[in-house]
Amino acid sequence: MNKTPLQPLTLDEADAKKFVHSMRLSRMLLPIALGLTVVGYLFYRQFDISRFREIEWTGRAFAWIGLAFLLLLLRHFFYAYRLKVLTGGNYFSLKKCFQLIVLWEFSGALTPTSKGGPFVMLFVLTQEKVPSGRTAAALFYTMICDTGFFVILMPILLSIYGPPMLYPGMTSFSAKNLASSALFITYGMMIVYWLFLTFFVFFKPQYAKKSLAWLAELRLLKRFAPKLNLLGEEFELAATEMRQQNWKYHLRVILCALGSWTSKFMMINCLIIAIVPSTPIDGATQAFIYARLVAMFIIIALSPTPGGAGLAELALVGFISDFVPPGIGLVVALLWRGMAYYGYLIAGALVVPGWIATKVSERKKSKLLTDS
Repeated sequence: MNKTPLQPLTLDEADAKKFVHSMRLSRMLLPIALGLTVVGYLFYRQFDISRFREIEWTGRAFAWIGLAFLLLLLRHFFYAYRLKVLTGGNYFSLKKCFQLIVLWEFSGALTPTSKGGPFVMLFVLTQEKVPSGRTAAALFYTMICDTGFFVILMPILLSIYGPPMLYPGMTSFSAKNLASSALFITYGMMIVYWLFLTFFVFFKPQYAKKSLAWLAELRLLKRFAPKLNLLGEEFELAATEMRQQNWKYHLRVILCALGSWTSKFMMINCLIIAIVPSTPIDGATQAFIYARLVAMFIIIALSPTPGGAGLAELALVGFISDFVPPGIGLVVALLWRGMAYYGYLIAGALVVPGWIATKVSERKKSKLLTDS
């Protein structure tokens, strides 16, 4: 089948300014402040100095912490390789994909978990002059795979482990528990979101285009008309790009999604073993911890705080309380967030200014050439 060359999607100047403004380094202050506030609260209410002194900071502990860091790098590799596949394999080098994922993670750390990600990918790939079909496919397929991971895996794990998987001490699904209530509400929203995307991208993209065009005509949504029409075009472009791909493309994208999320969860498993060496390392115990973390991440998926700052630390301490003794769960949370969250804030602070400066310079040169 002949592949039709597609032009890059275009975002207006307002969107460009909005993106650059959202990436300013001063925005790091809010998530850091939120994180420190919660850490301070947990330190005051739960930290136990006597239990902290019992932690064995031996070579074994540091080996498990080192393995956790390697899993963080592996997760980044899966993200980067998926981006390389989604954008056509040879469009970006793997090194370039690593840089772009840092931009994505940095922006996600500065915006609420429920908002970060898709817009960043759209903007970045547009600025990198990726063809529109590939940009749309990368945008929607990423959202479908990441959400689908939880939508499909959650009922499987729940059928195996039952209520105890949802939160320590739970014995029944009917138990009145804030965590389980939040989980089922968020999971229900994920199902609707995932089915919506899957249906319109893989089966009826023309319906999406027509529906969004109809919404754009409504008086209340008139000011959103350009964005709604653009979104409709993106559904159609993504569907066209998907039909041109073979099964190897889809297999790689799906495996990368599985690999990235599994690496993210297993990283926490390793940190628990490092801090509590008595934690059984058999497959059954580690698989149960993995399942518990799946439930936790569903809950914090709609965090209103930037990058889940504060909420993630608080949630982890509670969700692993039956494996990590009270008083030192904070240590595991700090190690995890220090590497997986604040580490990306630091990396982004180093990478983002240079990337933005390069793109601004390219735009100025292009404008000068056009004017001349």
